[in-house]
Amino acid sequence: MPFEQLKRFRKVVKLKDGTLVVLRPLDQGDGQRLVDMFASIPETDRRLLKHDVTDSALISSWTEDIRFDHIFPLVAQMDDEIVADATLHENPGTSLRHVAEVRVAIGAKARGRGLGLIMLEELVAIADKVGMEQLRAEVPIGSAIAQRAFEKVGFKQEAVFKDYFKTADDQYHDVAVLFLVLRDRWEEF
Repeated sequence: MPFEQLKRFRKVVKLKDGTLVVLRPLDQGDGQRLVDMFASIPETDRRLLKHDVTDSALISSWTEDIRFDHIFPLVAQMDDEIVADATLHENPGTSLRHVAEVRVAIGAKARGRGLGLIMLEELVAIADKVGMEQLRAEVPIGSAIAQRAFEKVGFKQEAVFKDYFKTADDQYHDVAVLFLVLRDRWEEF
């Protein structure tokens, strides 16, 4: 799937409770909706994200210059609200150009309804179509639900980094590093 096609991607999915949600790429008009979604995430979870998602200027910068060839931002929309964000971070032009990092954040309105797993499955399919060979995810130890979702789509824990995340309140957290191999380099033989 070429990057131009990703801009037009749309898919309607059904959550465990029957609610319909639209999956689509983030667009320039989504800044405030994304800020609101991140604000709805409980503080205990939000502080474990890689960026300070309470910084509305940072979130706005993400919507102003969307480069699908570097980051594919997939959002889930209910009515006029963004309720989740999942991203595929690529590394073009580097020795890691075959590996993409996957990140998922689910807002309060959509938690516990199976949306995280659906979005992970969609990102894995997209990564495969754009030619990624491996996917990587970093999940704080103790986030059992998140780790199980990654494992359900095929990710395997390869390492644990001790004290890898440090929150704004100076608390350290161990992180599990998970990988999913989409294309085995030995397939050609």
